[in-house]
Amino acid sequence: MQPPLSADDSAELVRLWQHRQALAPPQMGRLYAIVGAALAGCHPPELQALGESRQELVAQFIYIKVLRLDVDPDDGEDGEPAPKARAGHSAPSTAFALCAYFRRYLIDCTRASAFRRKLSLGDEVDDAQLEAQLGAHEDAEDCLAEHGLSSARVQAAARAFIAGLEAPERLLLCEGFGQEAPLSGVAARHAIASYHYRAGRLGLVHKREALPADYARTLIGHWLHAELGLRIEAENMAAILQVFKILGAEASYA
Repeated sequence: MQPPLSADDSAELVRLWQHRQALAPPQMGRLYAIVGAALAGCHPPELQALGESRQELVAQFIYIKVLRLDVDPDDGEDGEPAPKARAGHSAPSTAFALCAYFRRYLIDCTRASAFRRKLSLGDEVDDAQLEAQLGAHEDAEDCLAEHGLSSARVQAAARAFIAGLEAPERLLLCEGFGQEAPLSGVAARHAIASYHYRAGRLGLVHKREALPADYARTLIGHWLHAELGLRIEAENMAAILQVFKILGAEASYA
């Protein structure tokens, strides 16, 4: 459990965060120290799935997501000129908020390859395209809100969807998608007959030449449309990616 930030550190964090792409080196060092200390007690389960040390992952997170040293200072969160009105957008003020932000970064790291394999909907998606999709919609809540959704609503819907599956499909989803285990291994461990057919019906595998309309007929595709109101269309891919991140996280704990 991460220790709470003091009132002074919380206020300083928000102030530095609001100007994080125009900080002098001493201020950058101070922001690094505050975030690093706030994350000292944060140990998300996703850490275990990555081969790098926790210290290195924290450093990467601060470099890429907090200080944003890889982004042009004249650009905003989405690569567009940043108006002053957005300077304090989503500035965290608590250790809990920072830990949630860190965990979202780890989920992005651990699921990038899974997105490329499972969410391409018939098209190959390389790492650069995937990063562009995720980077253009870094704020998950804003992305979902564009479709009348929220993380809490999607989490609840994901739990209900998982609970409503038949046992074989639930195992394939929770272990094959949530824990990224090979589907054949899941089927062998649990003696699941016709697992490839079941995985295809569920939406975990599909033919490369399949159209988005074909994916919409899978159980997951139908859930996206009927329950969440998301059509399987290219313009909705950013929101679909966010929904699948949440579905994968819920499946991994089910």
